[in-house]
Amino acid sequence: MNSANLTIHPDANTAFMVWQQHRLPLRRPQLAGLDDYYRPALRLCMLDKDSYQFFNNFARIDEVMRFEDSWRQPCLIALESRHDIKRLAWCEVLNLSRFAGVNHPALFQAIYQSAPKQLVCELMGVHRLTVSNYCQFAGISQSSYEYQQCKAACDKTLLGLPKNMNWMGGVHG
Repeated sequence: MNSANLTIHPDANTAFMVWQQHRLPLRRPQLAGLDDYYRPALRLCMLDKDSYQFFNNFARIDEVMRFEDSWRQPCLIALESRHDIKRLAWCEVLNLSRFAGVNHPALFQAIYQSAPKQLVCELMGVHRLTVSNYCQFAGISQSSYEYQQCKAACDKTLLGLPKNMNWMGGVHG
């Protein structure tokens, strides 16, 4: 298994893109030196005789591709339903809400814009996808969410050049 014969399943692609944008660079123990028996198995779908697709366990796949591509990997090749693939992929994204340091407003916005609403509500155990429900699921207070949202907005306005460029001189109107 390597980057030439392993791709993302199309039903998990959007979730993987959201996960990539919002994941945190966590240091994890390297499992490359472990015997095959002890490394967690990767669930894959077979695309054809020599090609496979992944749909969950994004952090583990990332580790395999970066650090363990020359090692044998235990894999479970299964015929997964498209519904289960989507569920497992969006679970990966929702798990990001449990990490300290995640930008909750940005993650919620990405989920709200990209995820299948009914599926995400089912996974979160809520009837509607709201900020309040997200905060409860993520285990944070709504005031913490709002603080993070305001801080991000303030930081955004402080970065870059001022909107009024008259300070440059020589600006002709």
